[in-house]
Amino acid sequence: MEIDENMEDNEVLFDRSLDHVKQVIELAKLEDSELHSYSQVVTFAPELYGDEVKLIHVTKEMADGLDEGNCIYLRGSEEENIVLCTKDKTYDFKEAETSNSLLILPNLTLSKECSSKSGGDRTLAWRSVSGVFYKYFELHEMRPRLQKLRSVLHPPLTESGVKERNMTGKSFADLLDCIQSSEAELCQGLKEHEAVQYDCDWFVLEQEYQMKVLSYILKLFNDNSWPLDCVKKKETVESLSDLVNDQIVSQVFDIYCSPMKGGNEDEYSLNKEKVSRFYGDFLLVDGSSFALDEFMDMWQKALPEGIKAEIGHLAGLALVVDSTGGLGGSQTVVKRFPESALPNSIQERLEVLFSAREKWSVPDITPYIQPLTTPKLNVNAMLTKYARPVNVHGVKFFCAKHGK
Repeated sequence: MEIDENMEDNEVLFDRSLDHVKQVIELAKLEDSELHSYSQVVTFAPELYGDEVKLIHVTKEMADGLDEGNCIYLRGSEEENIVLCTKDKTYDFKEAETSNSLLILPNLTLSKECSSKSGGDRTLAWRSVSGVFYKYFELHEMRPRLQKLRSVLHPPLTESGVKERNMTGKSFADLLDCIQSSEAELCQGLKEHEAVQYDCDWFVLEQEYQMKVLSYILKLFNDNSWPLDCVKKKETVESLSDLVNDQIVSQVFDIYCSPMKGGNEDEYSLNKEKVSRFYGDFLLVDGSSFALDEFMDMWQKALPEGIKAEIGHLAGLALVVDSTGGLGGSQTVVKRFPESALPNSIQERLEVLFSAREKWSVPDITPYIQPLTTPKLNVNAMLTKYARPVNVHGVKFFCAKHGK
């Protein structure tokens, strides 16, 4: 294959014959038998592509998906860095430079295809370069940016809003327009935010309304003497349809119950930890703190029979710290400290965390760091990079990198 970048020599190149190509092979001290008999002569088009064409370096999986008809999407407002999304993954989308020339050759025949065309006498094919590039976009898989999902879904859906049908939420298409996420990851994000779909729109439920619906469901379980690891969805929805909209009760049931292993299609198991977590979060009030022992007692009394309150259920929602009492003593207190309220920058987030508590164990800090991890940077790697490890009685903790 011969390349000539001098546009003025194109006419001379097109006059070259097979004999001339054979002479070039001899001058290169190659044997004709060592080469494919199919040769391609490359020239440059009079007009090359400009800024109207961009190159993206994609994965093989993505390229195969495009061949199969899958779509890719660029998402982000003017204030956000653009991300690229497939149907199930999100990628950071950044421009990179290369010292090598990247040529667009639409009709280039690759080596394997040359082999199939080889055999017999040498033949020539003419190929034209359509563009020359020194920049391209590279992709790095990342977590979807779901941090603003809860604010986008506000105001929350209330009981009166359901009865009067006077609230408008966001359609799934609306959410895709403003959330930098693939469809599959957005579905998972809606599930993690305990969002519900009502009349085709998506909402988060007002906490008091969600508690009311969940209380109805749990009372029905108790009235029917159902074991909490074998409750029935269809009967629950039908029994409560006069009290709660069936769309809402069905989805709240799904938030707290999972299909029972080995059961039939209408048998479910209650997720006791998730119920415990919701009740604990409901009892905590922003800006207030409770003595840990008193809070645990109050929390346990609020829970239905058969569910045990454990402080670990509030991971990423509450902070337990030692506080100085009014008489100079100290006591252990718990206060609301949700991960969703922390900054999205890892440095700023760690600054807030270490201001709230001087030292963190890896299990305690993980719920607050996990949402910022990437496929190549897990919690331990982030802490090692941005914090300082200390050993206390054989237990590993992390503190501020430049702290005392």
